[in-house]
Amino acid sequence: MTTDSNSEITDDLSVHKKAGMRTKTNNFKRWYNAGLLSNVDEDFTNEVQNYWLEHYGKAIDPYLHIASMNLTGKKDTRFIPQRVMHREILPVFNDYDKSLFYADKNLYDIVINPSRSVETILRNINGNYFDTDHKSINFNSANDILLNHDRDLIIKPSQTNNGTDIKKINIKDKKIYFDGKVVTLKDLVDKYEENFMVQKVLQQHSNMAAPHPTSVNTLRMVTFRWKGEIHHLLSFARFGSNNEIMDNMSVSGIRLGLSDSGEFYNIGLNNNGEKFTHHPTTGFCFADLDPIPNFDEFKQFVIDCHKKILHLNLASWDIVVGVDGKPIFLEVNFAGLTSFYQLAARKPIFGDLTEEVLEHVIAEHQRKEPVLMYRHRRQIAEREARKKEKELARNKKTILKLEEKNEKLRNQRRDLRKRLTEQENEMTTLVNKHKEEVNRLKERATKHKNKYRKIKNSKSYRYTKPLRKILKRFN
Repeated sequence: MTTDSNSEITDDLSVHKKAGMRTKTNNFKRWYNAGLLSNVDEDFTNEVQNYWLEHYGKAIDPYLHIASMNLTGKKDTRFIPQRVMHREILPVFNDYDKSLFYADKNLYDIVINPSRSVETILRNINGNYFDTDHKSINFNSANDILLNHDRDLIIKPSQTNNGTDIKKINIKDKKIYFDGKVVTLKDLVDKYEENFMVQKVLQQHSNMAAPHPTSVNTLRMVTFRWKGEIHHLLSFARFGSNNEIMDNMSVSGIRLGLSDSGEFYNIGLNNNGEKFTHHPTTGFCFADLDPIPNFDEFKQFVIDCHKKILHLNLASWDIVVGVDGKPIFLEVNFAGLTSFYQLAARKPIFGDLTEEVLEHVIAEHQRKEPVLMYRHRRQIAEREARKKEKELARNKKTILKLEEKNEKLRNQRRDLRKRLTEQENEMTTLVNKHKEEVNRLKERATKHKNKYRKIKNSKSYRYTKPLRKILKRFN
């Protein structure tokens, strides 16, 4: 079996295909190469398909069920495949037309207003600047706020997920250091354009920092509004790696599941589904982690935060464990790799609510299938449109930079041509002067030759020739 998670699989996959697995997907390839799909229990896959046929009316891809069985040794038919979750369940519970509003990190303090959250010192919203209290300020005031914080800070976009462009900046002696270079606020604006924020670096609990101290390691906690009550569904911890500042999966971080009582499991997973008993960067043993203190307080914290989110019934919260062992709100998301959530947490996302939820989803699809399909397709189209808009904006920015560079090159070419012309003129002048000097010398030489010839041919020169011979003897 190949171990490259990105390579094609050449093994015989007939058993997996017979079980109903989609063997061309990236998740299958990664998890297969990591060994999570090595053992396919035919009786269990039949049990999974029978469960889904009974409770949802169709067969599903059981790769998540098999991966969980291989990871934990336990068999559970209630895991929700990513495809079903993303395409059929989430559109029922989450109105994504409202998600952009709730997901704007610059509005968290206003919309969610958590009791404890990371402190934002500066905001850029649609190109306008605001301070901690959302008071409108100008560019100079924003610059003063930044330079007056002599410490490490975090800058990040306010309308993106997955750790995109999150960077650490350092303010020292009224100078801004970014990626090891001194920059200005204008330089940061040129990079982030608009809709970004600057926050203080959080101080986290020593227990959460221990596996990878350079990153702010968080708890991903999922909540769900069901029949008027908000439930905590599952949680897992996210640890950074490779000395990065982020704990995000895109930088090959480790995910470590949590029990309902806040105890860590001993085996973590990376994005490829590879298993780790020790952190791959620091060597820290996950079995040495203490449980999250007062975990019930954390669960109640995210439940209270979700009460402010009215249009989206399933939410994923990123929570920091503060130095005092209490929860600190970082951000919220309304989608994600729920298949990996369940695998890391070692439990189906809806748990004992699964059958009720599936029944409700079926009823909603039957009741408003055209609306849900239209919403799903529109959401896909809108996401694609936003991607294209962002790509277009990036391309426009690239074109402007290239035009500026081209203009600089044109100016340089003009300057070089001017200098070349000046040098050619100088050279021509020097050559002409040299020619004039040569001509003058030639004229003088001609005059001397003529004078010499005239003297030599004169009578006095001829008459004195005998005298010159006599004098020559005496000399």
